[in-house]
Amino acid sequence: MGVARAVLIIVSVICITLIGAVPLIPAAVIKIALPHGGPRRVAGRVVYWVSSTWAQATHTLIRRISGTQVIVHQELADDPGGRYVLIANHQSWADIMLLIAAIYPQLPFPRFFIKEQLRWLPVIGLACWALDFPFMKRHSREALAANPQLRQDDMRTIQRVCAVFRDVPVSIVNYAEGTRATRAKRVAADSPYQSLLPPKAGGTAFAVNAMAEVLDGILDMTMAYVNTPEPSFWDLLCGRIPEVAVRLRYVPVPADLARGDYTADAAYRERFKAWLDDLWADKDAAVTALQNPDHPATRFEELAAADADRG
Repeated sequence: MGVARAVLIIVSVICITLIGAVPLIPAAVIKIALPHGGPRRVAGRVVYWVSSTWAQATHTLIRRISGTQVIVHQELADDPGGRYVLIANHQSWADIMLLIAAIYPQLPFPRFFIKEQLRWLPVIGLACWALDFPFMKRHSREALAANPQLRQDDMRTIQRVCAVFRDVPVSIVNYAEGTRATRAKRVAADSPYQSLLPPKAGGTAFAVNAMAEVLDGILDMTMAYVNTPEPSFWDLLCGRIPEVAVRLRYVPVPADLARGDYTADAAYRERFKAWLDDLWADKDAAVTALQNPDHPATRFEELAAADADRG
């Protein structure tokens, strides 16, 4: 039954994608090809509508066929007109659909930092391109040490993209770990966390600085696959993950971190890393507890109540 569910979801998502491609492809080509003006704005609205409708339809389809419940604990008021940088943990390919469903339409539609290779993915890559997603090239620590200019290239990419978003509502999403946090990757990275990979502060810092004058704050999203220590997209499709708990909270940008040169200022870089590490330690503790089948809590509210009782 589980495999049949997964196959049904995959076939249905492919059909939805092909249907959406009919209006999306010409609109995306027009938006990318034309300079600023009326036709480009109309094409942009078509791309936005198709993309948001596709994301919501896909999420609804996955949730209903798989039977997975998504419980969102939102600790901030709705603000669809805001401008935010959103940081989140990343464990499964399902995270992207779940994130969009968790924040939209009560908060601005998200744009993701994504790998350069995804630019060439049929239909999806074109939509991401037309929606001005920041395409980032992955660089190892060794490559950055050998050629610091690579970090400057990333900064310029983020600045260029964020300039587009200064005048529109947006949630700029950065999966700060840089990749999905699997057991093998945690071991390879010698992660100090039980469930997560160490966060990379550069992308978040670059986005915060690029948006500093208009930024309304940082959104901190924590996603936990309840009672599932090592979640996978396939398990979700097969209906083996009964619940996903999501916590979304507002984090004001610390005054000493709102502006700084992450590349050249070592003191600023260390402050930003320390601040993000503190957020990540709290996130890791929550994810580890909720994904542990032997832990009694299955909701973020229950973890908060337990912390209050201990206090």
